[in-house]
Amino acid sequence: MTQTASTQPHAATPGPASAAEIRAVIGPFEAEVIAQILALEPTLDEVRLAYKWLRSDEHLLRGMDSSLLSGRAAQVFEVLDAEFPDFDSGGHPA
Repeated sequence: MTQTASTQPHAATPGPASAAEIRAVIGPFEAEVIAQILALEPTLDEVRLAYKWLRSDEHLLRGMDSSLLSGRAAQVFEVLDAEFPDFDSGGHPA
């Protein structure tokens, strides 16, 4: 018996994340930011990775830059990073 498309397991590469999914990950950003991210057509995993990188202080402590991210995750990171103020090592706006 062959499986039809509706009974096959989910594809390994999911489609682009929806606005609702993006908001669920990054929180209440302005509609313009959501639109910029939607235009990149990232997957939900790419949005999660970019947001995790943004919220982590490890890259600040180790002097890492966003070049370690690639593809759409890096593009999403750049959009989000432009919206967040820079913080010093004490967590205060620079």
